[in-house]
Amino acid sequence: MYIYIYILFNSFDPFKFQQLLAITMEDFRPSAPSSTKDSVLERRLVQQNMDSGGPYRLLQCSSKGDKAGVIQELEKGVDPNVADYDRRTALHLAACEGWTEVVVLLLEKGADVNSLDRWCRTPLSDARSFGHHEICKILEAKGGTDPVGVDSQAPCFEIDHYEVNMDEATLIGEGAYGEVYLVKWRGTEVAAKTIRSSIASNPKAKNIFLTELALWQRLRHPNIVQFFGVLKHSDRLIFLTEYLRNGSLYDILKKKGRLDPQTAISYALDIARGMNYLHQHKPHAIIHRDLTPRNVLQDEAGRLKVTDFGLSKLAQEKDSYGYKMTGGTGSYRYMAPEVYRRESYGKSIDVFSFALIVHEMFQGGPSHRGETAEQVADKRAYEDLRPPLSSYIYPEPIKTLLRECWHKNPDCRPTFEEIILKLEVIQQRFQRKNAMKACSCCVVL
Repeated sequence: MYIYIYILFNSFDPFKFQQLLAITMEDFRPSAPSSTKDSVLERRLVQQNMDSGGPYRLLQCSSKGDKAGVIQELEKGVDPNVADYDRRTALHLAACEGWTEVVVLLLEKGADVNSLDRWCRTPLSDARSFGHHEICKILEAKGGTDPVGVDSQAPCFEIDHYEVNMDEATLIGEGAYGEVYLVKWRGTEVAAKTIRSSIASNPKAKNIFLTELALWQRLRHPNIVQFFGVLKHSDRLIFLTEYLRNGSLYDILKKKGRLDPQTAISYALDIARGMNYLHQHKPHAIIHRDLTPRNVLQDEAGRLKVTDFGLSKLAQEKDSYGYKMTGGTGSYRYMAPEVYRRESYGKSIDVFSFALIVHEMFQGGPSHRGETAEQVADKRAYEDLRPPLSSYIYPEPIKTLLRECWHKNPDCRPTFEEIILKLEVIQQRFQRKNAMKACSCCVVL
């Protein structure tokens, strides 16, 4: 038998050629019949692409206490001390979330017990902040230290106003709740967000807001913007968050227009993971209520992070059907129908908004631009209007997912946990498809 292989590479790579040749020869060896449609080439190339995200998945698994997932990533050879842009390691994330078994596992695998994040906090600093006493004992037994100090933990979300010179602040944006400034705090550039006087001057509203701030400080996830604290003894209500200089998803779409499918899917996963963390937060879930492209920021590593989630109220789970509340909230163009109709609603309103954002990433911008945002919201609520899904722009699995996410019945919309699983499958298919395109070959017998 003679086998002729024609390789079409953009630039010839001897290693890729040898790898492809070996895999192709394996395909032609006698083997037992198989029902799978994936060739050996596809399976290996997909596995290679899947493994490339290992470091990030280690952080994800550590944050949600997925011990089996952590073991799997470590067995692949992922460094236990891998860190995100903020230099937060897997041990930081597990310690602040209270995952004792994951903390023990990471320490056994060589995680640095005293690794410092961007704000000079160790895993022990986080464990102490969030009251995880058992983890504190484990870290201390391994030589863990806390450079932040015990005394600074209460109240941990208040920052002395003299630490930030607002007179030297640079205005970088303005939102529905107030202005945003770029300032320096403890040597780091951060965003200072001012709350409008109509809210800050209302004692009841201010107290509710400050209560929420105490919760925000406890939130830690690679796909949500980090909250640092609120300036105390200030004549204005100002709180600090991390500053992401790459701007928002709105800025990205305005500059680039339509995103390629692989980028859009990757961004969608970032948003879904951040939102899933908020929705699954215990004891109180956090509903964003205003999830829009402007409230999704990009860090210097290219990852997206959800922000301004804290400007919505907390929702308490009252029954198996979710969270019951009423009232208009959020931006009209991304508003779920039940919110516009002022009906009771739950976490699925964020899923509806998420679907519209994903649609824009593939489309390059919002649909129905000839109508006002309120007109669009009204038609979605009372005429079941939905954005068009062009067959040549949207892959079929994405169209199916979007239809599920913006379903008129809130109970029929998937959770973000389910969305993540669906998107990961779609992402793997695209990785396999792109890998096959990069190594196109023609075999003639």
